[in-house]
Amino acid sequence: MDYKWFIKEAKKIEDDKDVAILEKPDIKKELDDMLIKKYWPVIERSLKDTGYIYSPNGKPKTEFEFSHELTRSLIFMLFDYECAIFRGKLSLSPTGWMLERESFLQLTEETNPEVIFDIIGDPRFRGFAPTLEIHKDIPFIYQIHFQGGSGAGWLVHSDETIYKKIDEVMNIGIELYEFTIDGYMRKEDVKDFLQLACVAYEAY
Repeated sequence: MDYKWFIKEAKKIEDDKDVAILEKPDIKKELDDMLIKKYWPVIERSLKDTGYIYSPNGKPKTEFEFSHELTRSLIFMLFDYECAIFRGKLSLSPTGWMLERESFLQLTEETNPEVIFDIIGDPRFRGFAPTLEIHKDIPFIYQIHFQGGSGAGWLVHSDETIYKKIDEVMNIGIELYEFTIDGYMRKEDVKDFLQLACVAYEAY
């Protein structure tokens, strides 16, 4: 086994650091190039198409991600002014990919509590249930946070499938936000909301 890269990277560690992360340079470069050159243009186009404020606005940064193999990731977000609407993270490794997503739902104190219970208690989210935060000092007192993810090995899906998935989950994030853009949801609308949310966030 060739340990030359290990020794070379270890020499770059600063003496005052008590934690070191070593990444094999050629694999890191390959994964970063895929994120920046292949997937970022697709992500950026989808972000722009939403009409909302997005981040990163400019050249994106890739990040190290703790995993059982070298994994690099790219994070992207959508905002309505300072309010986060959607957060996505595309992670790549030598063996596959993972697309994580988060949506943020904000409701006022006038919301019927049964609406909130119906959303966070839906059995289709069991194992990865939405979380509820209550903030009494802001107009949108109830904040519901959805999280989910999907991925596969490189031999399972084509790049086109990944492109479509990125676009799909981002658009669903927008639709979920706009469903309650004024901070209200009627109980009779919960069923339609949940059907939409389950497309991106149902636990399998």
